[in-house]
Amino acid sequence: MLCETFWNSINYENLELQLRSKINFFDIGCGSGHHGELYKNLSKESFDSYTGLDIYKHDQFPSKFTHIVDKAENISQHLNKKINFITSQSSLEHVEKDTLVIEQLTKKLTANYAPFIQIHMLPASKALWLYLWHGYRQYSEKNLANLGNNLQKEFQVNVSIVPLGGSNSFWAHLKLITIPVCARLLIKDKNFKWWNQKNIEKKIINSISEELNCRSKSPVFWTLIISSKNIDLKYK
Repeated sequence: MLCETFWNSINYENLELQLRSKINFFDIGCGSGHHGELYKNLSKESFDSYTGLDIYKHDQFPSKFTHIVDKAENISQHLNKKINFITSQSSLEHVEKDTLVIEQLTKKLTANYAPFIQIHMLPASKALWLYLWHGYRQYSEKNLANLGNNLQKEFQVNVSIVPLGGSNSFWAHLKLITIPVCARLLIKDKNFKWWNQKNIEKKIINSISEELNCRSKSPVFWTLIISSKNIDLKYK
């Protein structure tokens, strides 16, 4: 919900003007491809195409979108000059050579001499307690800043890091999602109900709503934004 709120906040019409073309999305770790529908609905008339890359093809991946079966480390081989918006959400922590992928992407995109943007949603260290065995790693502001500084020096790009969520979102997820899921796994009962699970969705939404405009020093997610120098991401 935090990530989708961010996607919903982008002014895609303005972004199309800055990219000087319709938006062509390339999604790393696309899974079922449901983000294709999300981006298409949000960007509306600014949408041109969606391509998803993953190590397998989900049986529910929409046939109207393009799918590539490959590792993220090989992504630069699949980029064409139309691609101008690279995305990932809860994906790069599963990629063994994540920084190499971002560096290769940035190198290829800058070599095209066309405006571009990358937006990567990455779990912060707090997510270790929420997702437990999820992925290779979690991210800190320090290691993302180091990566951003290296990209700026080598490729002269814009880099910004936006925190998503904070303590309210963390505790809501831990109590209402993580602990109940672990309990169901331990007692092997899919119908098990956590004693405090009443109006779960409402509680989660309320927790997130309280933090939409905060810039927490200890967020649940980080948003890493990399773009060519002439892009100034605008929000609604």
